[in-house]
Amino acid sequence: MKKIISTGPAILLALAGFASAYAQEAPADDGTEPETTESNGAIVIREAISEERQATDEEGNLLFNEDGSPMMETVTTGFVQTVETPSGNLHTITKEDGSRAIVTHERAERTERVAKAEKPEKPEKPEKPEKPEKPEKPDRPGRPG
Repeated sequence: MKKIISTGPAILLALAGFASAYAQEAPADDGTEPETTESNGAIVIREAISEERQATDEEGNLLFNEDGSPMMETVTTGFVQTVETPSGNLHTITKEDGSRAIVTHERAERTERVAKAEKPEKPEKPEKPEKPEKPEKPDRPGRPG
């Protein structure tokens, strides 16, 4: 029992290292075009959510051009990831910075299943003749009844 307790944490650490080594890290999105990948027949599309706002310096002051117009910058504020499965289902994850992710699922319309063919009726089995009744056992003379 002591061996299991002492090797348990070591095994968990090894499994965690193995899982993290094979984990896929999504590359940084620059917001220009959606990234599309295909894995196990599923199509994954990841798009950045970006907004344009006025640029600020390190102290939080607004920045302006030489002519006095505000300097604008495009900032990525989240992402939308859509997964389309081979069966036609759509799963969408929307995550904006500072808020919880919103997940929606859309099930594909399924065609109606074809009705199963009816099984042919089995022919009726002929009735078995009735078994004759067993005759009553005669009383034994040595036993009281």
